[in-house]
Amino acid sequence: MLAIVTVFSPLAPAAIDYQHGYAFLSEPDQPANFAHFAYVNPDAPKGGMLRITDMGNWDNFNNVTIRGRLPLGVWFWDSQRNYVQDSLMYGALDEPATQYGLIAEGIAVGDNYTWVAFKLREEARWHDGTPITVDDVVFSFDVYKNQATPTISTPMQVIDFVEIIGPREVKFHIAPAAHGNPVVPRRLGVAPIIPKHYWAKRDITKTTVDAPLTSGPYRVKNFVVGRWIEFERVPDYWAQDLPVRRGMWNYDIIKLDYFRDDLVQTEAVKGHVIDVHVESVARRWVTAYDFPAAEAGLFKKDIFNFIRPAGIWWPIFWNLDQPRFQDIRVREALDLARPGSEWGMMRSYGFWGQGTSFFNDSSYAASGLPNEGELELLEPLRDLVPPRVFTHEFKRPPNQHKGWDRGNLLRAAQLLREAGWVMRDGKLVHGETGEHFHIRMVAVSPALGRSWISYSRLLERLGITTSIKSPEVSNWLYRMRSGDFDAGAVPFITDNTPTMNITNTFHSSTAAQAYSQNWSNLRDPAVDRLIGHVYEAQTYEQFTNALRALDRVLIWNFYWQPSTSRIDYNLVYWDKFGRPEVDGRLLRLAYIDTWWWDAEKAARVAEFTQLK
Repeated sequence: MLAIVTVFSPLAPAAIDYQHGYAFLSEPDQPANFAHFAYVNPDAPKGGMLRITDMGNWDNFNNVTIRGRLPLGVWFWDSQRNYVQDSLMYGALDEPATQYGLIAEGIAVGDNYTWVAFKLREEARWHDGTPITVDDVVFSFDVYKNQATPTISTPMQVIDFVEIIGPREVKFHIAPAAHGNPVVPRRLGVAPIIPKHYWAKRDITKTTVDAPLTSGPYRVKNFVVGRWIEFERVPDYWAQDLPVRRGMWNYDIIKLDYFRDDLVQTEAVKGHVIDVHVESVARRWVTAYDFPAAEAGLFKKDIFNFIRPAGIWWPIFWNLDQPRFQDIRVREALDLARPGSEWGMMRSYGFWGQGTSFFNDSSYAASGLPNEGELELLEPLRDLVPPRVFTHEFKRPPNQHKGWDRGNLLRAAQLLREAGWVMRDGKLVHGETGEHFHIRMVAVSPALGRSWISYSRLLERLGITTSIKSPEVSNWLYRMRSGDFDAGAVPFITDNTPTMNITNTFHSSTAAQAYSQNWSNLRDPAVDRLIGHVYEAQTYEQFTNALRALDRVLIWNFYWQPSTSRIDYNLVYWDKFGRPEVDGRLLRLAYIDTWWWDAEKAARVAEFTQLK
């Protein structure tokens, strides 16, 4: 259980200087008396419906449990994907890493981040009208630290104990090992708060399809498990006039439909079954949307980019629990055999960009040779990292713009021979064990699987055979988590404070956790130590240098194959919504929480679709 200390001294609260927001290694842009965010329309009308999609299915509304698949609308760490639960703080979309008070009217941080305190708003309410209290806050974090899925409980181990210092004030004391970590206040601020009285007679460790009591702008209205959900706007939502909520969450209904094929999503938006779709297949973006509604100006295509790392999209990673993939020569050979990125960009009509960093399009991406700050971190690890980390800038190997290069394949064959793999009867086998080099490639969708065909044909030139499977999404997820694959792929896209994400994906401690994101089972002491330096950074420069050093070590070890990146996000939608004027880039797409239903536009779309 989470240790709790209750102190009702009238002097204790007065000693705390609460602020209206918290910015990671910086200062909030908005003043304490700001009226609303600059990227919203504070007078946006309420009404109408937004219809969106997701892939796969769902079977659980409880985002704390280990088992079950959550639908969009109740995700834990992502505010855009949680429509029903409020958190202590809420992140601004036009600042890299700043949160402002939501349930909490104020936040205070101790010297060296030894504690974090929050003062709750008196008006905060659950949907049943019950006030949100410090008891709810303590209960929430007790559950998160001790009973939740590892993706939640592991980051919450930074909490040592909680001190209730007033009727509406709570103070989190941070464990000594996490002192000095500027990410902790953000982590506590973004976690949704759950009602203690609702869960008193229910088991919070179990999955459920009974929609729990919540406090956010929406609540669950209707649903069919695994197929669709309707969220309805709460008309008397307690926070709708707060600066962090004004002009936001404007639809009366958000309907979420689930599909098992991404091609069907494209056809569904064209058929006006859904309203908005993020298109991630280049051919469809270029060719699929030339139809009468687009010609009539009632169907739109827009491109957005963000103020966060672009990351890498669907990079291949290897199951490092297999001995053959533990040899860096094998991993580099497989990387050399990959089709050239220039060829891939040409074939995708320029839709995809080249990815050479886990933090593409950001200051965290390694470039050139290590700077002085990076070298301070890397020098003690010289014997644990590839020598090229210090001597070479990472670049994709050259190719002939035809998808492959003979020199690359010859170099790959040489590396495989050095690693003990030889050709026998046209197949690559291990010289000692006779093991045939076969790769089971498991893709999340048929479109991704098809994109690997050219790679598999080049591997055949090296004597490596492959199989490509794209099972149903739930089965794909099971195989990734259980290690039932040789090669997998998943996007690596992070925010501007990539701490939990890199720990959950690359740290040795998460390789043995069944529900972590370390599906490659990566265990590397140098990576672990660099992740530690990320957490220890006290300035933005130190934070950046630690991430750049980590980037270099990951790239030069060839654990993953960064190939493509997406600086642009391609959105298609029916033109029946109002959009706020935005000066500059945001952290993410915001059509769910900042757009609104435009009745006149919607009427024109309805008339057109009925005629057709």
